[in-house]
Amino acid sequence: MTKSILIVAAERGLGLGLAEQFFKRGWSVVGTARQDADITDLLSIGASDPDRLAVARIDVTKADEISPFLASLSDRRFDVIYLNAGIFGPVHQSVLEATDEDFAEIMLTNTFGPIRLARYLMNKLVTPGGTLAFMSSHRGSIEINVEAGLELYRASKVSLNMLARGIYADYKQQGLTVLSIHPGWARTAMGTLDGAVEPEIELETSVQGVADVVERHMATGENLYLDYEGTRLPW
Repeated sequence: MTKSILIVAAERGLGLGLAEQFFKRGWSVVGTARQDADITDLLSIGASDPDRLAVARIDVTKADEISPFLASLSDRRFDVIYLNAGIFGPVHQSVLEATDEDFAEIMLTNTFGPIRLARYLMNKLVTPGGTLAFMSSHRGSIEINVEAGLELYRASKVSLNMLARGIYADYKQQGLTVLSIHPGWARTAMGTLDGAVEPEIELETSVQGVADVVERHMATGENLYLDYEGTRLPW
């Protein structure tokens, strides 16, 4: 049977790369985009087999879009739901320079929005054996933060990890798997700050690794914090 995945925030960057990667592996893919986003690249992924790729619309920061989004999924069920939405936030990343609006935006986009939507999507996972995955970061690890800096981004990702673990605690008896995955510092608009800095890895390396990690650990009933090479990260 064809495996299915819902990728939230798939119109560009890592999300687009993951949609293409899973499609190439024979999965059925639903990718989401914001209402005003260009979905040309996302739709092109499914050109060879349109029945295995669909697009839905949602912005995770907008609560009023959740109900119509859920309705658009109809009776679909997914083996994996991957929450990819995220922003870097202001370049300075300083709590001393950030405004209340800066902090609210990064926390809503990177943490609250994805977690809230994941909670609403629980009945869209196959049972037993459904898997929730979140695009985390090694910057969300408390233990390995010995370099400081990136205060706003770190705060959003450590909070994402904590709340994802809370979902696991609520649903582990039903066999839920929750994966928090660091994709590496990849060549995307966000990863390079729109070309201002050089990344450590190419996009293809990242999404191939992330897809490998998902396929290896899905439906295991575990809650894991991993990087794109499958290395376990300390919380």
